[in-house]
Amino acid sequence: FSQIWILPGVTSSLAGQNFMVDGGGYDENLLLLDGVPVFHPGHFSSLLPVFNGDAVKNMVFHKGFFPTPLEGRISSVTEVNLKEGNKKEHVRTLTLDMPAASVMLEGPIIKNKLSYMVGARRSWLDFFDSLLSEENRLNHSTYDYNAKLSYNLSPVTTMNFLAYGARDDYHLPIEENGENVSVLRWDNQAYQLSFATQKGRLGNSTAVFYSAHTNRAYMGEIKEDTDGYVHSGIKSLNVTTDFSYSLENLYHARWGVKYAYEVYDLVSQGEEMRVRHEPVNQVSVYYDNLLRISPEFSVQVGVHGGAYCPQHHRSYYSIQPRLSVKYFLSERNLLYLNFSKMEQFYHFLRFDSFSLPTDFRMPSIDGFKPRSSEHYEMGWKHFMNSGQCEVSVYYKTRRNVLALRPDTWVEDEGWQKYLMVGNGDSYGVKGYLYQRWKRWSLQLSYAYSRSREWFGELPEKGKVPSLYDVPHQLGGALSYQLTTHSSFSVGGMLRSGKVRFLNEDYEPLSVEDFREKREPLNYRVDVGYSYRKSFGDKLLLLRLGVYNVVGNPSEEDILSFYSVHWSGNCLPYGSLSFKF
Repeated sequence: FSQIWILPGVTSSLAGQNFMVDGGGYDENLLLLDGVPVFHPGHFSSLLPVFNGDAVKNMVFHKGFFPTPLEGRISSVTEVNLKEGNKKEHVRTLTLDMPAASVMLEGPIIKNKLSYMVGARRSWLDFFDSLLSEENRLNHSTYDYNAKLSYNLSPVTTMNFLAYGARDDYHLPIEENGENVSVLRWDNQAYQLSFATQKGRLGNSTAVFYSAHTNRAYMGEIKEDTDGYVHSGIKSLNVTTDFSYSLENLYHARWGVKYAYEVYDLVSQGEEMRVRHEPVNQVSVYYDNLLRISPEFSVQVGVHGGAYCPQHHRSYYSIQPRLSVKYFLSERNLLYLNFSKMEQFYHFLRFDSFSLPTDFRMPSIDGFKPRSSEHYEMGWKHFMNSGQCEVSVYYKTRRNVLALRPDTWVEDEGWQKYLMVGNGDSYGVKGYLYQRWKRWSLQLSYAYSRSREWFGELPEKGKVPSLYDVPHQLGGALSYQLTTHSSFSVGGMLRSGKVRFLNEDYEPLSVEDFREKREPLNYRVDVGYSYRKSFGDKLLLLRLGVYNVVGNPSEEDILSFYSVHWSGNCLPYGSLSFKF
């Protein structure tokens, strides 16, 4: 995730959650774990990565152009793939870092055939809460686990089973009896059974998975004179099958179909809090062609069609074309043109630093239409002996965007009274450089981008900056290889202040001040040291670092719920990992 936020046009908090991509909002990004959507990923501590890094095989980040099978969000899709487990020998990895401790076990059940991978992680600084003053206590804990079985039925046929679960719990003593009560809890879980095979040039992968998210809160901390708990959530059962056909390196086709049955638990506010259930059926089909016309010229074109059918509300249908054209001017210079249309059927607006069940969470029902966008981008890449540079320009439309009305406090479930619907767009110029030279490596990015919105209810305001308008973004990292085993790095970011939606007293802005005020410019410089050494078949990895050596980080970064702070919100970090 630290690599992703260096990319131009990407703004995020420390550990990678709460992305803003090319002028889009936080809820416009999808995270997939082995193809399974993880709803509302993230942890109370912004320094804790979404997943246990020891269990992750690789990550693929999509923005601008989206492969045809992907859908559901209009700004970005991040694919995180877990390791399959070592099929030849048993391997154990133990890691202790500042936010959490983790263990991962992998190895063969049937050698060269069936393997397992099991990982577990838990935050541990909360164990010292009793030694800290009340204002410095963490009052929260996090744990997650992941497991994967991988079975090679034949050299070309595999079967996998995935299980994942995570829980964040924030607890406080209740004044009446001093009992430590869970006041806020986030849960995520995912299970998947998948099958993949290849017969000649034809391949198939089929999967069945279940994914769920629950957000639960103690009502006494949200609303006076209330008791008990209220929750919101999403449950999703999916079946998907995908076919592919390849002809040498000249032609590749891919097509498939997906079915999803989802149930949304939505909180209705008023004199009494209650939860209503909204079931939705969704079917989508897609077809994609990649044609290499010549060694220099290739075209990828596809279309994704979907039917979104809530059981008690209006249905929506969409056609989402995708196009990518690439042309090599020379061996080192590539020109590209990308176009993607995306639809998003789920809306989420967070009204506090925490994600709460009383936030606005709504599928495309009750008159809230699907959000959609068209993303156009063209660029140039230059490949060097030890690096590359890239420059691109983009324009992106955003339709059916939602915003909280000025001078509004949310009091009940009548969202139409508090929200207004409009359109928007974003555009910008982006540049990226990666270069290695002897012991040095450099990454540098800059983006000038604007994100605008306009609402029919505020015609006098015209086109105003969106909450995600960050005109200037600069990011970079410089590393030096000290020895064959160690390296030192300096990284940082600088970006324009985001638009405020509350005033200095945390009250809603008036119509006159709507989208007129910004937070201060943000910047941050981090330093890090890593040491890696093998001892036969054993491996030791040590990482030390300091976040925000100097800087003015945003309030979102400061709200880390991290018990170790130096002056100026400077955060030390350490990690020790041993693999054997």
